[in-house]
Amino acid sequence: MSKTTAARAAANARARVSLTSSTAQIQQVKSALSEAARQITQGETWVLPYLKRLKAELARLEDDQDLLLQAHEIANAAPRRAA
Repeated sequence: MSKTTAARAAANARARVSLTSSTAQIQQVKSALSEAARQITQGETWVLPYLKRLKAELARLEDDQDLLLQAHEIANAAPRRAA
């Protein structure tokens, strides 16, 4: 296996780990967001600032995940050179 092929394989493996980690973080924030919304509907208005922060964090994580997916697609679409 050439150095380029090995480097590309390692980058793809790291991208998969990043996507998996990103998805797990998004699920955690969504769960926390759901719990905060439930508490707010039960009259716990002190949770409102946390809800705002969680929504911002979710948007950031989803944007990051979109960028990771785009980078992965670009890397996989790059022309392969003959060894």
